[in-house]
Amino acid sequence: MKDENRLKNIFWTVSDLYNFDIFKFSLKPKDSYEAAILGYASKYFYFYTIDDFFKRYINNLNNKKDLWEISKLIIENIFSHELILERPGTLDFKKSHDEEILKYLNRQKIILTTELKIGYIRKERGKFPKVQKILEEMLDEIYGFKSLDTFKYLEFLKYLFKKYFHINKNLPNDIDESYEKLKKEAKSNSSSNNNRPYKRKKFVDNTFLERYNIESAEFTFFNDDYRDINVKEDNFKNNFGDQNIYDALEKHYGIEKIKRHTADKIASKIATDIHNDIKIYFPSGEFKNKNSYFAKEENNNYLENLKFYEDNKIQNQRAIRELSSTIKNSLLRESEDEIAKSNEGKIIASEIWKSKELSDYKIFNKINHKDSNEIFVDILLDSSASQNKRKEIVATESYIIAESLTSLNIKTRIFSYNNFYNYLVIKKYRDYNDPQIKNMNIFKYSPSGSNRDGLAIKFMRYLISKNYDARRFLIILTDGLPFDEIDIGIVGTSKIPGENYKDEEAVMDTSKEVLLTRLMGINTFGVFTGEESESLNIKKIYGNDYAYITDIARFHKVVGIFLKTYANKIE
Repeated sequence: MKDENRLKNIFWTVSDLYNFDIFKFSLKPKDSYEAAILGYASKYFYFYTIDDFFKRYINNLNNKKDLWEISKLIIENIFSHELILERPGTLDFKKSHDEEILKYLNRQKIILTTELKIGYIRKERGKFPKVQKILEEMLDEIYGFKSLDTFKYLEFLKYLFKKYFHINKNLPNDIDESYEKLKKEAKSNSSSNNNRPYKRKKFVDNTFLERYNIESAEFTFFNDDYRDINVKEDNFKNNFGDQNIYDALEKHYGIEKIKRHTADKIASKIATDIHNDIKIYFPSGEFKNKNSYFAKEENNNYLENLKFYEDNKIQNQRAIRELSSTIKNSLLRESEDEIAKSNEGKIIASEIWKSKELSDYKIFNKINHKDSNEIFVDILLDSSASQNKRKEIVATESYIIAESLTSLNIKTRIFSYNNFYNYLVIKKYRDYNDPQIKNMNIFKYSPSGSNRDGLAIKFMRYLISKNYDARRFLIILTDGLPFDEIDIGIVGTSKIPGENYKDEEAVMDTSKEVLLTRLMGINTFGVFTGEESESLNIKKIYGNDYAYITDIARFHKVVGIFLKTYANKIE
């Protein structure tokens, strides 16, 4: 699982497709180099269409593993050179990958695909392949194929598989006709294409422009090849400095909400130890270029999240009423007005005698007003890429919780967090004193990147400490996997500031921050939405104060149970 998450991180960083799970794809990476190659290929190939092809025709065959490996080798041959030019750090990945394969060079018995890979590496290095004649012939064909067209790639696979593996008897008799139907469906924007990560085809022009920094104030287009734009590619290849990363942050998340020196001041106080050199970025959600790819993508996420809520509006409104009732009957029970005897207030006629006979002057009833303004609830949402597959549900559930709390005048603040290189990105959806309409901002929830849970929790404790005397609750939605690997070796010789945050060290750091938060009197509760295999991490981090929910649609119910349970602990 640890290696799998590292490979996902590499794939996402190269591809920028944070909602695509490469381990649910037929062609899975075995090492860092393959993760990078597949990430780079996803910029050109329709991966959902390719996956459809494999699921229909290949994945049920006995020799499917051989066919997968050959398919990846073809992708490597097409994209390896350009990948290494754009991201020089991946050359180290390739060296390790090749050396691992070459270990089998002098063995008497090796499988066919390993022999083919050895031959490919030797041919790449200008040496004679030293493979069987039939493999040498196939290798020549692979080496000569360089098309960037998804369908030509699939047709080449079909051609190779039929010619060299004699699998046609295992395939449907009408494979050619069936394949043509698949091709027609994909090209006509069927489900295969519509589900393509980020719908890149729709914004192809903007996507192209965003990869570049315009060097002159004036530029013109003369044709669709953009040949007259004076540009410098923004790929961090030669100058991976802080300004490059900051510019990329603005591009991905919008301009900064607060002044940079203020954010740096906060980071200097909390980004210590394993978080040293990590900076904090507070996006405003406003983009310099409102027509940019990322601006449109965020707006698309907002509309998708809102539509999901509206499609189930009656059910969601009922959930808001039910949660409000639960909170009112538990957490706010102690907020009802209290009548107590006092030296002033409304006189109690039957008690007057006590002042003369007993010198007891508490003969008045005084109403002590308690209200919900003494209660503060903070909600912290993990918005790393792992949440992408459930973003609409997370947004809807968070909105239900916010509506329930704010309708009772409970001070409610909601943030999300994720990491982008050496920056912790903190988005604020609403603050304590914001009007209820601000809850709509929650539908802007757009997961991406990795997550450094310990620092995010430390940041919340830093904010909450400013109102330490109030009754406090911190609810954290998490995937249970604190993981932020900054140095993944894909940018060449430049090292990004900051330490990697992963494995047991990250779990223990997050556990420490949760403990310190609780010691401050902040009732802290974790809601775990990750894989069951990661549940051990959650136990280490939150102890018994967490809930594992397999259905994120129960998020608001779990929060209600949590607040009801903790109501008894509030004095």
